[in-house]
Amino acid sequence: MNETKVFDYVKERVDAGLLERIAGGEGLSGVTAGDVEREFNMYRSNASALLNQLVKKGLLVKVDSRPVYFLPADTLRAFLGEEPRESYTAEEFLSAFHPAEPARDEDPFDILIGSRGSLAHQIDQAKAAILYPPKGLHTLLIGESGAGKTLFARAMYDFGHARLGGDGRKYPFVEFNCSDYYHNPQLLMSHLFGHLKGAFTGAEQEREGLVEKADGGILFLDEIHRLPPEGQELLFYLMDTGCYRKLGESSNMRRAQVLIIGATTEDPRDVLLKTFMRRIPLTIKLPPYRERSTEERLQIIEHIFMRESTATQKTYIVGPKIVKALIAYDFPENIGQLSSEIKVLCARSFLNNVSGQDELVVSFDNLSPAIREKYRSLAGRVQEHFPSRYEQDILVAPSSRVRYNYSRLFDEKAYQGLMKSIDRYTAQGLSKQELDEALSGEIRAYCNNILKTFYSENIHKEELYKVVDEAVVDFTVEAAAEGFAALGLEMSQRNVLVLAFHFKYLLERLKTRSEIDQREIAILEREYVQELSAAERVVERLEERFEASIPKEEKYFIAILLANMRAAPAQTGPALLIVAHGASTASSMANVCNRLMDCDFVRAVDAPLEQSVAETYENVLREVRRADAEKGVLLLVDMGSLVSFGERLTAETGVSVKAIPNVTTLLALDMARTMLSTDRDVETLYAEYQKKYESPRPAFRKGNAILSVCASGAGTSVALQSVLEEELRQRGLGDVKVLTLAYSDVKENSAQYQAIRARYELLACVGNVELQVGAPFFHVSQLIGPADKAHFFQVVGQAASLRGEEGPEERRESLQDECRRFLGQNVTFVNPDVAVRYAERFLAALDEGKVNDDRALRMSLILHLGFMVERNVCRKHILFDGEAEFIARHGDLHRRLRECAHILEAPFEIEVSDAELCYIIQTITQYGEKGAGHTPDPDKT
Repeated sequence: MNETKVFDYVKERVDAGLLERIAGGEGLSGVTAGDVEREFNMYRSNASALLNQLVKKGLLVKVDSRPVYFLPADTLRAFLGEEPRESYTAEEFLSAFHPAEPARDEDPFDILIGSRGSLAHQIDQAKAAILYPPKGLHTLLIGESGAGKTLFARAMYDFGHARLGGDGRKYPFVEFNCSDYYHNPQLLMSHLFGHLKGAFTGAEQEREGLVEKADGGILFLDEIHRLPPEGQELLFYLMDTGCYRKLGESSNMRRAQVLIIGATTEDPRDVLLKTFMRRIPLTIKLPPYRERSTEERLQIIEHIFMRESTATQKTYIVGPKIVKALIAYDFPENIGQLSSEIKVLCARSFLNNVSGQDELVVSFDNLSPAIREKYRSLAGRVQEHFPSRYEQDILVAPSSRVRYNYSRLFDEKAYQGLMKSIDRYTAQGLSKQELDEALSGEIRAYCNNILKTFYSENIHKEELYKVVDEAVVDFTVEAAAEGFAALGLEMSQRNVLVLAFHFKYLLERLKTRSEIDQREIAILEREYVQELSAAERVVERLEERFEASIPKEEKYFIAILLANMRAAPAQTGPALLIVAHGASTASSMANVCNRLMDCDFVRAVDAPLEQSVAETYENVLREVRRADAEKGVLLLVDMGSLVSFGERLTAETGVSVKAIPNVTTLLALDMARTMLSTDRDVETLYAEYQKKYESPRPAFRKGNAILSVCASGAGTSVALQSVLEEELRQRGLGDVKVLTLAYSDVKENSAQYQAIRARYELLACVGNVELQVGAPFFHVSQLIGPADKAHFFQVVGQAASLRGEEGPEERRESLQDECRRFLGQNVTFVNPDVAVRYAERFLAALDEGKVNDDRALRMSLILHLGFMVERNVCRKHILFDGEAEFIARHGDLHRRLRECAHILEAPFEIEVSDAELCYIIQTITQYGEKGAGHTPDPDKT
């Protein structure tokens, strides 16, 4: 399709009249990819690609809404009277027609991270200082270097300007660092108060001082402790009288109304005159970075990365290890030092970006050694500091909000599993009560699977935006506000979150749903009248908002989901009491249980380490006496003497108490869930626990592994890892893991090395310095030559087969499963399932005997084709040395490959070049030849 035709079509559809209607408040409009699809009878993906190409050429403007609209740039330019941007959000586009007036009620202090947290009290003090009649209160800001004193002073000025200078009168802000001239007091005084001509050597003309410039506003003096005593005296005279003289002036007295804000890293009592301190009635202390909450530290980190992303116009992908390390480190020089660290991280990522990509992965190894060491010192305690929602990448794009990659935490399988259960139970013809009972456990598990990442009491829309598209969240809130009231459902964050994820999964998986038969529909329409009515309205609005055709049966699934969102039944069984060592361990577990189970019956008794056993027992005894004597108490404890509390409490109170040791959050959640759905007594629950958790378990069987070790860190070991893994797969040893470690970890028997020895049987060790690990050692030089390499894999293969005789053989992955798994870990833009499926079709059409007969070669080609598709989807082109000569030598195979190329080109909308075909030919023809291949494999470079 010609781009010109599409552009002409957009120009015809979008004229000044349409823009006037948008300006008049009729809402967003323009041409969508769907419009082009219908007009020109083409695939939606092709229509979208053509429109986006016109945007890149500056001919169209894109509005990122639902649906996405496209408008002619020149038409928009003429209407707005200014150069339009390449793309807008919906809000930005509408605001271009109606420029927003500055918000008069906007609080300048809101820009400070922690304005409603660690800085709330300080901000209240600052506001009082600015507004205190008649001229405000002089203020001293104290805090460690880099704590943000200058930024806080600027926020005070902005607040004062908005409240006091809003009428247009002069309200300046003058900043001066007293350390710049503290070695020359005369020059420092000259800068502050000005001087007359000839006042001192070099004073060739009269000069205006900072006090004069700041008249009517604020004079901010950073590092005010550097101000000499005579300067402090002149300054407090100005504070007292509003009068001052320039240097060299003896008779004339000048006047200035100035509010002084000073900042110092020192104790003011040690460095400032007492007479000066008496003139400063208010001192505000700003907290250091280490005293900020974890959430505030995360916001600061996000903000600094955002600033660097905007400056470099690059998107940074920041892994969870980096975020945790930056949060955990105390940073002696506070936010200033943190800012420098992040700037260096981004700079190194930028410099290492040899391929010119717009998305840069920030490497953990680029962190300063002290920060990496701090992170490693946390070891297994990391999860105590960071809940599981910190386990995903942060994606920071220029001038946009921070997004989180939650794909690893929210698996659509939960959605698909629930849908299958609903299909299964409705097909059985159960009544509404039976259906609710059958599904209640799975609905609750589904909800908890979504909720498990969020430990926050209040999940606000802004938090949901990080994991679900804004449009879906906004729609869910609107739909809930309308539908929940009619059904008597609570408008809780929990229910909104669950419904938002349900809609997210639905919109992503529309094409994979199967229909419900008419018998099942009849049952649902009879049993879920109210819920179906609400669900029908939701589905109608979904179709309208997202321009999607929703299968008719989806309303039945939504109805069942709504029916199971009612408040959880009150717990009627035994009390559940958690007791654990630590200042807040038990309380934290109980808090998580009550929040995720939507209940309030889980109670806790914390046992601080300094507390005696007798005191802990008394506290537990008090809680047991509050319980219902007939129902009993289930006691979940961690260790030590707490385990023996059960029998003693039963004897003393007459209440049946059963103690379960080794409590974990997972165990507590399981017990709470069980107790919500049953009224069984404590004896029965305890017996069921023993059967479930204490029954004999099969012995743990270690996996097979090769250890790759480097003496200078992880460089060589990581480089060897991918090579070894590929060779192992080709030789049918894909179940043997290749693990990397630093030499020091092995020598020092680190926790990481101990964990490897506990989980794996080492078949061999490779490295550049010999180590004794209880397995054959091979120097890296022994993996270069074909004969040495063959010997190495023979040793590994024999060791693996011997270990395989110890137990029943595990089911081997199919070739396709192995390829999907490997591609899933290594490609970004291509669906591994689809890539493998079309690669198989490609090879079937090629029908090359050598490929059909050799499993390892077939796997190698499937993986090669997967990477080739990914490379071409990303528009990355490769070269092949001696391409024409090579094709001439392999003319027949090249011709057959070219005939089959459309099998990959059409579905992925790519063009397979002759260079790509040459690499496929090379893979086929040179497979199995020792030392073959004169050109590097593009998938390994």
